[in-house]
Amino acid sequence: GTCIQCRCIVSDGGGEILPTEKPHFSRKEIAEGWRLGCQVKVKENMVIEVPEEVFGIKKWEATVLRNWNVASLIKEFVIQIPEDMGYKAGGYIQIEIPECDINFKDIDIKSHPEEHPGEPDKFKLEWDNFKLWDLKMKNPELVERAYSMASYPAEGKEIMLNVRIATPPFDRNKNGWMDVNPGIASSYIFSRKAGDKVTISGPYGEFFINHSEAEMLYVGGGAGMAPMRSHLYHLLRTLKTERKVSFWYGGRSKRELFYVDHFKALEKDFPNFKFYIALSEPLDVDNWKVKDNLDAEGDGFVGFVHQTVIDNYLNYHESPEDIEVYFCGPPLMNQAIEKMADDFGVPPENVRFDDFGG
Repeated sequence: GTCIQCRCIVSDGGGEILPTEKPHFSRKEIAEGWRLGCQVKVKENMVIEVPEEVFGIKKWEATVLRNWNVASLIKEFVIQIPEDMGYKAGGYIQIEIPECDINFKDIDIKSHPEEHPGEPDKFKLEWDNFKLWDLKMKNPELVERAYSMASYPAEGKEIMLNVRIATPPFDRNKNGWMDVNPGIASSYIFSRKAGDKVTISGPYGEFFINHSEAEMLYVGGGAGMAPMRSHLYHLLRTLKTERKVSFWYGGRSKRELFYVDHFKALEKDFPNFKFYIALSEPLDVDNWKVKDNLDAEGDGFVGFVHQTVIDNYLNYHESPEDIEVYFCGPPLMNQAIEKMADDFGVPPENVRFDDFGG
């Protein structure tokens, strides 16, 4: 009952919903009969409705087009499939990782030429300092991992992911990495080069746009950028929505930011969209100009992104309970945003988050 991939409606039979299932559904969905198939015991005849999109899932051999570093530990991984997937913004794919050994010294970490022009080796010093090149990943068997798509449907056969490398825990006493296997999927993806073939399946997903007239508040951090980009590009570039939309993105320092110019361009093109950044630990070299308020001059805010949203926006909002909240990021950020939404009276059915992006 943890992956939430077996959602279905049990309209007859199946008994009462279990406590293990309730956290994964809104009150409305529970009333409609939504269940997790893996948790339902078959003791009688049942009537089950399976989401139509399940029958559209396919497997493809994809070709790697690009694999640039957009941040020191985050890749923009772009692959091409032979035909349109027909996915919704906010969906995810699964990627197969074959039996393999990956030496980090063989990984190419050249920076994205558009995000960091003229700085191809921007992240090398950081990898040198943290001795990332010494790491090795061993995968003894075929496995699959889920990743949210950063691409949006209008981008067709090109599927983009934002993938953060999962390093072992760092042992401060010995000033080195613990003897633990690095992330299997992220190591594999980081090692792929243009022209390589990878096997994916999809589309999957539940983190979709709720089509209403309500204001939308997006919060992202780290590789949680992926579904945020997918939603926001689809909302603005494709649907040309007139809904009020804001996107709040958090990082430690300026080095962790990416796609900033993309969202500033959206801001210029769509007056109903606002983009804000919060840095929790800006560096001196960042020369970060702190905004005093939403309309003040400056680069952004300082602090954790959820607190920035509260202090600079929700505390002054006339009806925060009417906002739809969408978020994806590291676990601690997700917990904080969930509490924030609850504290401001946003009903659970208007709070949506993605587990596969952060």
